[in-house]
Amino acid sequence: MRRSVSSIAALVGLVGISLVASGTAALAAQPGKKVCAIKDPRLRELSGLVATDTGYIVINDGTEVASRKQVFYLDKNCKGTKAVQYSGDGPFDTEDLALSADGKTLWIADIGDNVTSSERRSRVALWSMPVDGSKKPVLHRLRYPDGKPRDAEALLMADDGSPVIVTKSTGKAEIFTADAKLPTDNAEPVPMKAAGEITVPKTATENPLQAAGRIAVTGAARSPDGTRVVLRTYADAFEFDVTGGDIVKALTTGKPRVTPLTDPFGEAITYTPDGGTFLTVSDVGSLGDDAEVDILSYVPSKTVAADVPDETEKATDTRSWMDKLTLTDITYLVAGVGVLGAILVGFGIFGIVRARRRPPVGDAGRRGGKGGDDAGRRGGKDGGQGRRGGGPERERDPRVGRQPGPEDQSDAHFVSAPDSGRRAGNQPDAADGRSRGRQDKSGSVYGGNRPSRGAVYGAGASAGSGGGGGAVYGGDGGRSVAGGHGGDLPSAGRPPAGGHGGGRGRTGGGSYSAGPGPAGNRRANDGYADERGGRGPDGRGPAAGGGYRDNGYR
Repeated sequence: MRRSVSSIAALVGLVGISLVASGTAALAAQPGKKVCAIKDPRLRELSGLVATDTGYIVINDGTEVASRKQVFYLDKNCKGTKAVQYSGDGPFDTEDLALSADGKTLWIADIGDNVTSSERRSRVALWSMPVDGSKKPVLHRLRYPDGKPRDAEALLMADDGSPVIVTKSTGKAEIFTADAKLPTDNAEPVPMKAAGEITVPKTATENPLQAAGRIAVTGAARSPDGTRVVLRTYADAFEFDVTGGDIVKALTTGKPRVTPLTDPFGEAITYTPDGGTFLTVSDVGSLGDDAEVDILSYVPSKTVAADVPDETEKATDTRSWMDKLTLTDITYLVAGVGVLGAILVGFGIFGIVRARRRPPVGDAGRRGGKGGDDAGRRGGKDGGQGRRGGGPERERDPRVGRQPGPEDQSDAHFVSAPDSGRRAGNQPDAADGRSRGRQDKSGSVYGGNRPSRGAVYGAGASAGSGGGGGAVYGGDGGRSVAGGHGGDLPSAGRPPAGGHGGGRGRTGGGSYSAGPGPAGNRRANDGYADERGGRGPDGRGPAAGGGYRDNGYR
């Protein structure tokens, strides 16, 4: 279980959990006495230990390295004497060792199932072999009663040879026993039954996993005489008295004695052959290459562990909410943060996609005028009165921007004008708003007589004046603001094909003025006015000098 425990250790270390049983005097942890050091590089992830008259038997935690997936025998100085291979494909995740009541059979607990594994186990197994290693281990398959996976690291063998398995949990540990005798190499696993639960007493012993390390059961052992059993965590050893060989009753009802341990990352425990001492060893696979693998001995304590009463704990508990978190709480917290982050990312992507699909802003928004008018853009203050030189707002002709077709060549869209090429002024004068008929010289949007005072798009001359100033587009005899002489810019009439857009010289130079252009620049019979005036050959074009009305095209 080293991989699972390493992940738990990192997580617990980040949040800084430190659960101390308030009101209980913490026992001082006496360092374990070094028995010997294991130097074999294959033995750095030890999870099971048994002491014999000749030395020790050890196994590694779950591994995929074939050379480490064996049962190792050591002498009393921790030097290897032999290694026994498993039969078949070998174990999946070995976690503990136990001796039978008579001491002749070695049992190997292949019951590990990391909670972080992508594929959990549907069944577990035990292996058995002669304690002297004269034969290979044989397999016995089991399954939990509800079919749910569990991680377990502690195995005890009862007097009748039935196994007792204790799960690894940060809350109540479950106890399971076999519901039938174990056959050898059985394809159908033997069902187990739930025998009880146990929660080890709270302590204040320091360990790499802090609070989680004080309650997670990582190993177990039975004394040679069968009168005691011990469960260990990463922090302490809890010894129970056994009466009448009933191990389950001892674990569920007994009051254990607690012995603090100082193992760097302890997962294994056993009794010496005389039953007077605990022996432990650590899984140092995650502690670095320079970490020593030592078998340590401890003298069992006579102090009975006592839980703190709930009332006292509540009254004196001054820990922060982070210190009160259990491993389960932390797991749910991390999962909740991950889900929340995924939701926020989803909302962000949705917002970006929706913004990109938003339709473009309409004309009213682009022009910036209040109420959709052009006042803000054109400078008018009365809803578009200043749109084209102060004239009243007109409905926009849908034909704006295209050349007139035959349906547009009616008298409603053309006016005749004097040969001077000036636009006939039937629109109100920009200065006084009066209509003067065909002879009015008011400056309209495109063409017309030059104004006496220049309007933005032409304002006709006042009565009797000779005219002065120039309109932007057009004005008789005046110089256009847009550049060139009057008539340099095209006026309302379509210019002859290939010809100029305006009249000659300084007379009648409005935009699209139909004044005469250079000879030879017209298409024959194109339906537009020639230089001499009148309508075109087809009778539908404008007279010379004529142009489009403002209310037809702008």
